[in-house]
Amino acid sequence: MKRTIQIILLFLLITACRDEGSVQGDQLFEQGKYEEAIAKYDEYLRMKPSHLKTIYNRGRAYEELGIYEKARVDFTRVLEIDPDNVSAYLSLGNYFYRFEEYSNAYFYYDLAIERDGNSAAGYLLRGKTSHKMGQFRDAISDYNAAIRIDRELGEAYLSRGAIEIIQNQNKRACSDFQMANSLGVRDAAEAMRKYCQ
Repeated sequence: MKRTIQIILLFLLITACRDEGSVQGDQLFEQGKYEEAIAKYDEYLRMKPSHLKTIYNRGRAYEELGIYEKARVDFTRVLEIDPDNVSAYLSLGNYFYRFEEYSNAYFYYDLAIERDGNSAAGYLLRGKTSHKMGQFRDAISDYNAAIRIDRELGEAYLSRGAIEIIQNQNKRACSDFQMANSLGVRDAAEAMRKYCQ
């Protein structure tokens, strides 16, 4: 019995040490020390090569460093392991959006929404992609969905207001800009100064 307890304790200690590398990576990430975080994630992934959270977080660290291709590889790897991972779909959408490959970005945002119909971020990002492609009706629909899910999502108000300006709906736009401003969206005050005087 004593030997069994020792084996269990040893297993728990080893497991805790393994998780410690990932946790340390997360702490370094939060401190903005992305290169050090990647080193910790690499170390942890040598022991647990399929640990989704660590692969995803390493991708985010690469993204923060502007090493976008390695980030894309990690996000794709996450989906190979977990085809329903909404965060990885959103991150891949962001990858393509960054490079103005809007059709590909839309595809990944759409897949995220298929898996989580309550993803305010998914609707916002898909809306921004439709907006960039000039598909204003679709963009407005997605911004509306994002706001229905999360009334505090100021970026959706700002983006919807931008389309309303294009459509000469200044009163609606100014109301959206005001709401975005009240929610602390950085560019909302400038939009109000420009369009709502």
